[in-house]
Amino acid sequence: MRFDYDGTGDSEGMDHDAQRMPTWVANVNDAVQWLKQEAGCDVVSLIGLRMGATLAALHAAEHRVENLVLWEPVVKGRRYVRELTALNLAASQTTNPSSMIEAVGFVFTNETAQALAKVDLLTVSPQFSSGLMVRSDKGSKDTALKDHLDTLSSDVQQVCYPGFEEMMAEPQHAEVPSAALEGIVDWLASRELQLPEPGPARRLDAPAMMTMHGSPPVRESLHQIAAESELFGILTEPVDGGTARPWIIMLNGGAAYHIGPGRLHVQLARHLATLGYPCLRMDISGLGDSPADDPRHENDAYAATAFRDVALTCDYLNRLQPDRPIVLMGLCSGAYAAFQSVVQLPHPALIEGILLNPLTFFWREGMSLTASPTQRLQTWHYYRSIVFDSNNWRQLFSGKPGMGIAGAVRRFVQRMFPRATHTFLPQIARDTRSDYGHPAKEDLSADLSRVATTSRKLAMFVSEGDPGHFLLMHQARRKALKMIRKGQLKCFFVKDADHTFSTEAARRSLTQSLTDYLESRFSSEA
Repeated sequence: MRFDYDGTGDSEGMDHDAQRMPTWVANVNDAVQWLKQEAGCDVVSLIGLRMGATLAALHAAEHRVENLVLWEPVVKGRRYVRELTALNLAASQTTNPSSMIEAVGFVFTNETAQALAKVDLLTVSPQFSSGLMVRSDKGSKDTALKDHLDTLSSDVQQVCYPGFEEMMAEPQHAEVPSAALEGIVDWLASRELQLPEPGPARRLDAPAMMTMHGSPPVRESLHQIAAESELFGILTEPVDGGTARPWIIMLNGGAAYHIGPGRLHVQLARHLATLGYPCLRMDISGLGDSPADDPRHENDAYAATAFRDVALTCDYLNRLQPDRPIVLMGLCSGAYAAFQSVVQLPHPALIEGILLNPLTFFWREGMSLTASPTQRLQTWHYYRSIVFDSNNWRQLFSGKPGMGIAGAVRRFVQRMFPRATHTFLPQIARDTRSDYGHPAKEDLSADLSRVATTSRKLAMFVSEGDPGHFLLMHQARRKALKMIRKGQLKCFFVKDADHTFSTEAARRSLTQSLTDYLESRFSSEA
């Protein structure tokens, strides 16, 4: 059973809510009780990763469990808070003091940070029959927690597996730690548990619904969008059905699953639903809860099957409500998928694409953003913007940068013409069940012309410093300006925001800008 703690993932609640730590511990207890009472499980084992492992240990201190698997647990909360604070300071764009910590898209209030700092697993006494400590083969070899657990049970093992660091990388670069997962399963099997044989995924006969008690409340339901491709999505809509405003399909942002980076999609969907816009947060094949047709496309944010998935999703929503128009919205690779879907798909209900920080408008199998023409254009734009800054020249000749003129030239060449150190994916043909895929050639002006011809619209929301708008104007300036004049393309800029709008202030700015645009666009149609 996988579940989301209150205020995380698909669950209700927000970062700023009070009593986060005791609530999360209570959530573990709720999950265990559900397994016993509803699923009929007599024996319950807990497996936790990082803070999840810490919460599992805290639960076991109050309620005995059969097996306890702690995967790189946070042992000392005070040290963890220091790490979060360092991340906050490194990413901070302001020097103003704050009563909260913002780290990698999540907020920890002062109350939550203080509660975390009090955690010390060396003073906790979990109750369990068998225990497994899973550590990274590259991490600390500290055995303090293992030694402490040995005093509580005679059956505790500590093992090291590779892959933890790779698993914790950015979503698009993350790798599944197969050795660790297999090791955990083998260990549980060795405890003489009757593990069931893997069977077919349970299909949803009807959407499972729950109400999010916000202000105003919204309703969320699970949807199996297309049985043939096992597409999964969560629909957020007004409790009363709302007005006849368009569907909004939210595509994966990079390789993050349907909650979006730092839960951005959850927050946007629930806000927009209160305004009457039903939002479907979906996983394209190979991401999140939608399995890949081809194992080579697992965790592939730019899979060609994304366009087939979008077409199937449009068909699905059209069956639910035939007269409702559809808007696509995506961040990063999701912006690319939204753009090319608006260009290619003939679905009559599809009227617009909303692009959040696109990094490219063209893709082919085997491309890499780090060595693509897109990246080189961004690099050239950066150097062009600083080359006439007298302060930069003054520092260069004073020797302060520490590299000298030769070093500066060398770095420029390396950035503009990087060596091919990445491995290209094999060329994979388009999905035989779909006429859609990556464009055959790069021609942004022609793509924009196709959008204009179909009377569809585009809107771009770009963080200042992100390359999306620059790429648009560099590759198709004349056509883009013509569409802007005709109202077919609109561009908006979000100040003090990074690529994923990871700070609370950036999210507020994006949400307000997006809300203002949608209301001006569709309020007259309500």
